[in-house]
Amino acid sequence: MLRIPRNEVIPRNKQERKRLDAIEGKRLELFQRMMLLDLRNAQIPEVKPTVSLDLYPISQKKSEYSQLPYGKVSDIADAGCGLIAVEYAYRANGIQVDFPELVKEVVEKGYRAYVYDNDDNIVDGSGTEYALFDNLGIRLSRLSEILECLKAQAIVCILIQNSVYHQDEKKAGNHFVILLGIDNDKNAIIMDGNKITDTKHQEDALVRKPFEKMALGIRAAWKFDKKKLETFVSR
Repeated sequence: MLRIPRNEVIPRNKQERKRLDAIEGKRLELFQRMMLLDLRNAQIPEVKPTVSLDLYPISQKKSEYSQLPYGKVSDIADAGCGLIAVEYAYRANGIQVDFPELVKEVVEKGYRAYVYDNDDNIVDGSGTEYALFDNLGIRLSRLSEILECLKAQAIVCILIQNSVYHQDEKKAGNHFVILLGIDNDKNAIIMDGNKITDTKHQEDALVRKPFEKMALGIRAAWKFDKKKLETFVSR
């Protein structure tokens, strides 16, 4: 059974939400500035994925769980990219989890907080708090750390701007995906739960896009370590 820690920084109202968002926003901006500096002199290596295709998670958009409610508002198909990434991280580290249980734990432990009532109090969410990834994973701060994790066959989850990921300025918001490796043409190899449409053709989930272009849109990155993940699972 999962025992995910409670979110201790969940805001109680819109004012606290704005304060926390401002703090997090500065952290994300600093990360992007560091990525830009690092990319100027970085040598981008080839890093082949080592995980098997049969470990891929469920499809966010087209699976039996797509209509699973995620809090009081929305469902997995609409807002579950972060949970798909976490589910994959567990699987890739050899830890089997029950996906509905994961969703229930994340909601009950307070990792959704964006919708307000008439008094500006938070009543439910429409996204996943970054604190979930800080609590389950290890936040990375430099491009060199991301590359070292990939070389060490660690699972790296990235938060990337949709406008950069889709190369479309009209695309707003961010998206959680898993960075698996880098091919010999310096393309990022990405597992995107949105792209899985048929469990018999799971390789369709792999997205390949120029690493340096994608790196400019990464707003945060986390390493998912097996030893740490196991501390949140009781046998």
